[in-house]
Amino acid sequence: MTTPSRYSAEPVELTLDSWLLEGTPAPGCAPCATRAAKRDQAAKAGDWTTACNAARGIRNHRDGHRETV
Repeated sequence: MTTPSRYSAEPVELTLDSWLLEGTPAPGCAPCATRAAKRDQAAKAGDWTTACNAARGIRNHRDGHRETV
């Protein structure tokens, strides 16, 4: 029989999927450029929530540029 641990274990750190930070801003689009700058700044600071949200905004906003592509 094993003895149960009487203390908390160290937290598990999960890796971040790289595709969550992907997104290419549309050329000449100010909102895309703003989101890209925000994503890069947040990633550099380690704020992964903000970085992933900005990247998602770039990926989703790209659909609005289809008529010009």
